[in-house]
Amino acid sequence: MNRFKTFTLAIIALAGFAATAQDRCDIDISIANISKGEVVPEAINSRLEAKLAQAIGKAGFSSAPYDSRFFIAGRFDDAFNDIGGGTSQKVYVRTTLTLYIGDADEQKIFATESFELTGVGSSDTQAYTRALAKLNAGNSKLIEFITKGRQKIIDYYDANYRTYINKALQAMAARNYDEVIFILSPIPSCCKGYAEASELALKALGDKIDYEGNLLLAKAKAEWAADPTAAGAAKACAYLAQIDPGASCMKEAETLGNQISKTTQQQWEFENVTKYEDELALKKMRIEAAKEVAVAYAKNQPKQQNRFIFLTRRYR
Repeated sequence: MNRFKTFTLAIIALAGFAATAQDRCDIDISIANISKGEVVPEAINSRLEAKLAQAIGKAGFSSAPYDSRFFIAGRFDDAFNDIGGGTSQKVYVRTTLTLYIGDADEQKIFATESFELTGVGSSDTQAYTRALAKLNAGNSKLIEFITKGRQKIIDYYDANYRTYINKALQAMAARNYDEVIFILSPIPSCCKGYAEASELALKALGDKIDYEGNLLLAKAKAEWAADPTAAGAAKACAYLAQIDPGASCMKEAETLGNQISKTTQQQWEFENVTKYEDELALKKMRIEAAKEVAVAYAKNQPKQQNRFIFLTRRYR
């Protein structure tokens, strides 16, 4: 399979695409578990998370597929439910849902808001589901809460982007290219350090592509030298087909591929070169490459259990 295609999902953009990215300015955020106590049904968590995912998406957040440092969490307090009498039994609930947008690394709250919720249903789950009905993506109070938290995060990156870039430069010096991209990928396109961060991230991606391309070329050469037959050609071509079309060794790979083709009539997969000959298409694919590197790197990190204790500290 074309290796370049496997590098798809993006957060780092080139200057040519900055206008589109800045209009949205996505910020990664995780939805943490909601504390619901003993009264709120288990099923309510998934319903609330779905509502929050929809709301934060409309506000310019990206729901992170891994544990990001920024999160939205909440808790139900003072939950009350009562069962009404009569021929048709009804469950009445009243609860306060408090939501937080915070920073897990520095244990700070960027925004907080409480919602008084009431609902009636034939069961606890139905009553709480109806109580959550007012908490939708069009709720002005919810929109204001999310917008405030989002701006605080942007302010954070504006003030601290240099720390990220310096850390990424250290990883770059050690040739830890995936780590460089991971460190820089959260910086939103609307923040001050975005242009510098995206340039460094794309350089790291280019160096990674060159390094891995040279390794693949060396393996292809070894296979062809060891067995210059159709069988050896097939193995060599399998390596050549994985080389990114932007790799510095691409011309040499092309030469070897042509040599193999003339000798054995074995055609190596040239799709990854011809498909992305257009420079703009190649740039778009490279933009898409950066996020998957960051996501893969994050998923391979040791899992940490964050304890969110945000009672008094606020970000100002």
